[in-house]
Amino acid sequence: MAQATEAERARRERWGFLSGSIMALGASLSFAAARAGVVGGLAVPDMIFARFLVAGTIMLPLLLRWGLPTLAGIGWRRACLLTLLGGAPFALLQTGGYGFAPLAHGAVIAPSTVTIVSTIGAALFLRERLSRAHLAGAAIVLLGIGLIGWDGIARSAADTGGRAWVGDLLFFLSSLLWACFTLLLRHWRLPALRATAVVSVLSMAVTTPTYLLWAGTAHVAALPVATLALQGLIQGGLQGLVTMIAYTRAVILLGVSRAVLFPAIVPAVSVLVGIPIVGEIPGLLQIAGLALVTAGLLVTIGVLDRLRLAMRRR
Repeated sequence: MAQATEAERARRERWGFLSGSIMALGASLSFAAARAGVVGGLAVPDMIFARFLVAGTIMLPLLLRWGLPTLAGIGWRRACLLTLLGGAPFALLQTGGYGFAPLAHGAVIAPSTVTIVSTIGAALFLRERLSRAHLAGAAIVLLGIGLIGWDGIARSAADTGGRAWVGDLLFFLSSLLWACFTLLLRHWRLPALRATAVVSVLSMAVTTPTYLLWAGTAHVAALPVATLALQGLIQGGLQGLVTMIAYTRAVILLGVSRAVLFPAIVPAVSVLVGIPIVGEIPGLLQIAGLALVTAGLLVTIGVLDRLRLAMRRR
C-alpha cells in the first residue's frame, strides 16, 4: 500500500511538472507575441477580442456538453468570480501594460509577483508550509523587481515618453488578480479543463459584444487580418487555453506553493524570445533585475537546496 501511494505521488509530480513546463513555455511565447502585437499597431481591445473569441469558440461545445445552466457544475457564483480574476479583466490589464512598458518589464514583474503573492497566500489561507527558503527568495525577488522598476523610471522618458511606470502598475495589478485566481483554483479543487472552459466562454460572452459596440464593424474590417488571426491563435489558443489548462493542472497536482515555481522560468525565456521577435535588447539594470528575480525564485522553490543535497550525496 505504501509503495502504491508513493508511486501515485510520483506520477502526480511528473504530470504536474510537465504541465508547469508547458505553462512556462506558452506564457513566454505569449508575452513576446503580445508586445509584438502592440508594437505592430494592434490596440489592446483588438487583442482581447481576438483572444477570447478564439478561446471561447473552441471551449463552447465542451461547456454545452458538461451543462451550460450549471456552468459545468462549477456554479454561477464561483464561475463569475473566476472569470473576474482570470478572464477578461486580467487579460486587459496584462496586455494593456505592453502599450506603456517594454517586454522585459512584463516578463519579470508579472510572473514574479504571481509567485510571491501566491506563495504567501498559500501559507496564510491554504495552510501550505512556508519555509525560510520561501522568505529569503521573496526578499531577493522584491529586490529584482525594484531594479526593473528603477529601470522603468530611468529609461522611460526617452523610450516610452515617461509612461513605463503605468505599464509596470498594470502588470502588477494583473498579477494580483491571477494570484487570487490561483488560490481559488486550489481551494475549490476544480477540474482544469472545466475551469478553463467556463472562464473562456464567459469572457467571450462579455468581450465580444462590448468590443463590437465600441469599435464598430468598420474598425474590425480595417484591421490586418493576418496579424489579428495570429494574435487570436497565440493569445486565445496558446495562452488562453493550453497555458491556462496546464497551469490549472499544475496547481491541482502540486499545490500552489510548488506550482508557482514555473513562472520562475518565464522571465529569462521571455526576454530571450523577445530579442528576435520584438527587437528589444535588455539594458544592464534589466539584466541585473532579471538575474535577481530568477535567483530569488529558484531559492523560493528550493532548487538550490536540492542541488547542494545532490552534490553532497556524490
